[in-house]
Amino acid sequence: MVRWSLALVLTLVVVSPIARAQSSPTEDLSSVTDRADAAVKDADHRVVQLVARRASLKKRYREELDAIDHLKNQRASWRRDRELRDSMSSSLDTANQLIAADREIDKSNAGLVVAERAQLAAIDAELGAGAVPQRAQQLARSRAILAAQLKDAPHRIVIPDLEIDPLADPEELEQRAVELRASEAALNRQLVGLDAQATELEHLASLRRQHSRAGDVFYRDDDQPHRGTAHKSSELGGTTEDGTATGWDPSRGLPTSSGSGPIGSTPSNFESYVPTILAEVIDASTITSFAAAQRSGDPAQRAAAAHKAHDAVAQRLEQVKKKRAEIEARARQLRGKR
Repeated sequence: MVRWSLALVLTLVVVSPIARAQSSPTEDLSSVTDRADAAVKDADHRVVQLVARRASLKKRYREELDAIDHLKNQRASWRRDRELRDSMSSSLDTANQLIAADREIDKSNAGLVVAERAQLAAIDAELGAGAVPQRAQQLARSRAILAAQLKDAPHRIVIPDLEIDPLADPEELEQRAVELRASEAALNRQLVGLDAQATELEHLASLRRQHSRAGDVFYRDDDQPHRGTAHKSSELGGTTEDGTATGWDPSRGLPTSSGSGPIGSTPSNFESYVPTILAEVIDASTITSFAAAQRSGDPAQRAAAAHKAHDAVAQRLEQVKKKRAEIEARARQLRGKR
């Protein structure tokens, strides 16, 4: 009896690792999918936290600007100037936090897209390996949600080969023409976005110039003593998280970043995606200058870079249109010979 029991124990000890080794591969794939799902949830939670924090900062910033406007409407005095200086300093700190929050949100959103794509790949792998029906239904629902979320995520525009294969048949040429038409549509969307971005930035640059002139008039007409209340932006300014110098627009107490317009003129999501989307469309020097202008925060410089990128995309679009027309003409010619 003891011998039989010992044999049974030894059998179990030997068989258990083998059973684990021979377990269905979908079990390992499901654990990969679950980890990817947890990563997406963590990334999404991070974005939600950052957005809530930015909303709180925006509320505080508006309240601080209102307080500054209230102080400016009071009778000039040393006490008012001291409170005004303190309020502007506090508001500048909030503005710098807003700039940092915007950048954190952009980075977190990019990380969320990467995590979602990894989860989508894990789901496809598990479904391809043959998940059990109940699990497959759950994965299919998750995949549909992910696909919808990733549909609007930025994708790099890839231009098909523009060379015409002399041995290609009409069907192949027509397929190439369809691909080129899709590239044309994508390029047209970028042209519209760049044009709108340049217009918005030019408006911001115009506002900045108006604010600067208004500030000069404010201090020129203010004949009250300002002992100990410096008006230079360098004395009221500071630095952002990345070391960019900041100052103050005296007409509204609005912070400026390296000569930029008021807070809110930080690069938009569209603008931050341009170098990725157009990496294979326009030359590297244009992409580099666009990214440098974006980092500068100067709306005039960013507007000029947007115009330059717009012109480069327009030139590339004309090239694609011309080649597509040649391919379609070649396809018609070959069909006419049949």
